[in-house]
Order: sequence, then structure tokens, then C-alpha cells
Amino acid sequence: MKKDNGKKLVVLMLSQAFLMGHSKAGKPNYFVQQLTNALRGYSEHEIQLPDGSSIIVRGKKLHTIRENYEYWKEKAAKINAGEMELSIRVWFGKPYKSSQVEIARLSHVNIQLVEMSYSVEDAQPIVYVDNVLKPNIAEEMAKNDGLQLEDWTEWFFKKTNTFRGVILHFTDFKY
Repeated sequence: MKKDNGKKLVVLMLSQAFLMGHSKAGKPNYFVQQLTNALRGYSEHEIQLPDGSSIIVRGKKLHTIRENYEYWKEKAAKINAGEMELSIRVWFGKPYKSSQVEIARLSHVNIQLVEMSYSVEDAQPIVYVDNVLKPNIAEEMAKNDGLQLEDWTEWFFKKTNTFRGVILHFTDFKY
């Protein structure tokens, strides 16, 4: 945690590409652009690609899902009490070998406990939010996390068939 303007910061890193081990490893995920859509109320916006062409990024990254619910519960309480701020960042270049660039700073966040399981027999992951079964919510949750259901399922269930963590909401939206 670094101090900035007298407030401690809790840093949250967002990836800009699918991670190693994912079938789309290295390809852009457009999380930054979808977060911008969510925070600014856009439904879409155009971005320029390095080759000079452009694409329209649709969708809103309303939240991120992380492990370590207790850690984020403590940090969210401090953020919401005005003691800390959430600094959302990306790596300028290669992760851990380049500087970090802040893309957003939030002084309010919402959290929810999430528990999920998935097996090949399931049509989609089974999701509990705050200990309440949320039937058929996986596709909506994936979309709000900035991914298609297939990519989201692979992201969370490539090593194990269960996940327990936190939904860290960037907006007032909650399930």
C-alpha cells in the first residue's frame, strides 16, 4: 500500500490479455475499455489499434472476481470508510518488469461472497452469492466480468472445479 494525497492505496491489477494457461493466452481481453464503459456510463466506445484500424468495444466490466474474500472484506470496509482508495492499474509493458499505470481510482466499492462449482455434467457453473443459490446467473456474471461464458468458465475452472472468493464491484450494481 502506497500513500497518495494522505490516503493509503490498495492496488488492484487488471490484465490486458488472457493469461497463460487459457486457450486465448496473450490475446487482448479489453478489460480496461470495458471498465471505462462501466465507470463512464458508456455502452460502447471506439479504440484505435496499433495497425491504425479501430474496433468498437462493447460491454461493461462491472466487477472483478478474486480469491481471498477476507482480505477484500477488510479493504472494502476501509475504502468505504474513507481511509483508503482503490487504485486500479495495468502494467505498462511486461508484467512485473515494467511500471504500473493507474487507470481508475475508486473511493467506494461493494463486495459479495461468491462460491462456484463446475463439472462437465453442468450446463454452466453453479453459483452462490452471499450464500444464496443464484440459478442460471453464470452467463450474466461472466458478461459483467468482461468475458463470454466459455472464456469465464475456463478462467476460473482450469485447475479445480470449485472457486471461493469475492466479487469486487466497481459500481453500485450487486447480485
